[in-house]
Amino acid sequence: MKAFRFRLDQALRWRETQANLQKARVAAATARVAEIERTLQDLNSAVIRAAAPLVEHATGVVTQSYAAFSSVTRARIRQQESQAVLARSNTELEIKRLIEASQKVRVLEKLKTAQHTDWHAGFERELTAFADEAFLGRRAKQRVP
Repeated sequence: MKAFRFRLDQALRWRETQANLQKARVAAATARVAEIERTLQDLNSAVIRAAAPLVEHATGVVTQSYAAFSSVTRARIRQQESQAVLARSNTELEIKRLIEASQKVRVLEKLKTAQHTDWHAGFERELTAFADEAFLGRRAKQRVP
């Protein structure tokens, strides 16, 4: 019997490559969300730290400086929050694509497993038939005087 050969091996490798590329896209999208969240956290911390001198030295200049800084920083925070929403939705989309790619790989892997199981059963049948014929041939030689 011929050795097992899965005809769709090239398609399986291609699907696995696509799934691996999609994993990299998900990782990049997740990293982008984490980066935006760190930036948001830094901006919020900066606003809080900038308010500390206001308590100690509440002069008009300090208050005015804080108001300007706070205004600019809050605008950046709003911008980062909108970017975070977009990045999260992009991450969800990439995860859905990864799930689809993984499913396509699993379909081909299951097909390969099923075909290998069928091939193995045929191989076992052939091997058993060969062993039976060999046994009968030896028996026939033993009976011939």
